[in-house]
Amino acid sequence: MQWKVWALWLVTPCLLPGLARAGTGAYLVDDASITPAGQCQVQSWLQVLSGGQQALYTLPACSTGPVEWSLGLAGQSSPYQHQESPAVKWMIVDGEHHALGVAVNVGATWSNGHVTSKNTYAALTWTPNSDSRWALNMDLGEIFAPSKGWRPLFGEGVKYKATDDLAVILEHIRPWNGLSLTQAGVRWSFRKEDSLDLIAGRSDASTHSRWVTVGLNVAL
Repeated sequence: MQWKVWALWLVTPCLLPGLARAGTGAYLVDDASITPAGQCQVQSWLQVLSGGQQALYTLPACSTGPVEWSLGLAGQSSPYQHQESPAVKWMIVDGEHHALGVAVNVGATWSNGHVTSKNTYAALTWTPNSDSRWALNMDLGEIFAPSKGWRPLFGEGVKYKATDDLAVILEHIRPWNGLSLTQAGVRWSFRKEDSLDLIAGRSDASTHSRWVTVGLNVAL
């Protein structure tokens, strides 16, 4: 437990965004799961974008019953900005016990003291096989920006467990700003509930259109 506490202290002060996302953690597309009831986790990831921009995120989350409470913190360079993103996620159908998991997420984002976005979406996870090797995720909802109003948010992703400890993930999302974002990566699980992510992605943006992400997820 002590090394987990040190990891949390190391990432928290360096806390940003670069990319619009629905998902939690380093991935763009959310699934229907939450942190186990009565437990907490911290997801942290470093993102290096083309053009020299770098961003560091941390996302602590705790659950009470079927509801997960989270507060994302982030900081980016070139230029420096900071961001705070509180969210609440309610798991309606537990995907651990049903082929189709369903959750609803509501959140908002502040950057440098101003509200930059609000979002609400349903996260769906379908596991077609009993061994859960394959999982299909979909996010359907809306995201709000002061200059654009409410716009549709749609994302889809697929996860394949190559082994018990290694999963391959491919995802695509079209958020409020109209950009198309795609990511592919691998997640290595260790110590039962902890994991490491290595991800590469790209978007239609004219700048910072490619990135590499390294993430660490720790259960507390």
